[in-house]
Amino acid sequence: MGLLSFLDNRGAPSVRVEPKVSMPAVVKADSFASGSYPSWLSAGLGALPSATGLPVTPFTALQSAAVFGCVRCIAEDWSKLPIKVQRMRPGGRGFDVLHDHYLARLLRRPNRWQVPVQFWSFVSTCLSLRGNAYIVIIRGNGGEPKALVPISPDRVSVLLSPKGWLFYHVSHPLIGEGLTLHQDDMLHLRGFSLDGYLGLSPIMACPEAVGLAMATQRHGATLFRQGAQIQGVLKAAAKLSPEGAARLANSWRETYGGVDNTAKTAVLEEGLTYEKIGMTSQESQFLEVREHQDIDICGLYRVPPHKIMRLGDAHYSNIENQNQEYIDNALLPPIRQVEELISDKLLFSEERDVIRARCDFNELLRGDRKSRVDAGVAAVNGGLQNANEWRIDEGLNPYPGGDEYRVPLNTGAASSAPAPDDPARVTAPATSPA
Repeated sequence: MGLLSFLDNRGAPSVRVEPKVSMPAVVKADSFASGSYPSWLSAGLGALPSATGLPVTPFTALQSAAVFGCVRCIAEDWSKLPIKVQRMRPGGRGFDVLHDHYLARLLRRPNRWQVPVQFWSFVSTCLSLRGNAYIVIIRGNGGEPKALVPISPDRVSVLLSPKGWLFYHVSHPLIGEGLTLHQDDMLHLRGFSLDGYLGLSPIMACPEAVGLAMATQRHGATLFRQGAQIQGVLKAAAKLSPEGAARLANSWRETYGGVDNTAKTAVLEEGLTYEKIGMTSQESQFLEVREHQDIDICGLYRVPPHKIMRLGDAHYSNIENQNQEYIDNALLPPIRQVEELISDKLLFSEERDVIRARCDFNELLRGDRKSRVDAGVAAVNGGLQNANEWRIDEGLNPYPGGDEYRVPLNTGAASSAPAPDDPARVTAPATSPA
């Protein structure tokens, strides 16, 4: 029976109870790379500064438009994908979709306050920013999963027992304060890991790349606030008193500072001269630096630049390939981990060999009707599915006679080919005609 079965006693008792093992646990040290800071450091500093002088954390990094765009892109595309529960047919020939299985009902409504899109979007965001995502499994009296509660990484500590079992120290209003859960009651999604227990936060692994992106973005804002080009010194022929110098500086800033005053013509009198000492945006290669940093951050998340509207190198000929690479490299690895964790933690042991969970990537083509229709026509004409199967996938009603499979008339089974000595077999002449 699960450790959280006491939270939901409405389920009918079942004889299929898988006991949990309790062992003494040793607290695993906080990891900076995972985005978890010791409490004294978080309270005192809030974050570790990068070489740019800006504090970089998984939360401050969202100030970078590229980081926000990549995290949001993955979260939204991930949350679009429905998860289907399938049972293997007798003999292992194909799978049937299950709609009434307890796992299918759980995935359609993981908890009382989140629909699947909201649930998986939050899970994806935690994984992208922190390198770890935690989902507590609430079980019924028979050990069956009744609800899934996603927990912020800030509320979870990973514990490692001397014999290698993982435990999770959780504090959450719906779970309890200071509750320790066995690894069988937790779906723990890990990013790239150095120790196999905690995932590595891409933000904390590459703070300089993120810090430079934040710094260039802030530099651009400051540049325009100060009027972009007016950065220099005023020289007077006579010595100015401190009061006079302050008054002159304030007057200059109010008259010529800011974006609205950028194009004004400066009028100098009483021997004043202006000497420019600041760099222009071209001299500092500001735009090039911003572009390169955005590409670096896209590389961290394996998101093509065009997905966050960086279209400098986007062409019709390469966007399709980049979209496929995005699915293969950015979406498929974490979703494959979800599928395996669902089979391992949410199914009983006797069901794992015949039931599986699979994400339907066809949902990514939902807005591209032409591609869906072209693929459906090819599948129906090639005998991969019948017309009614395709119509049901498209949300259309089946029609009489649509259950028949079609095959191309210009092809046939290899077993139906004439034998070499069959007179009906057409062979090429032995010699070439003159």
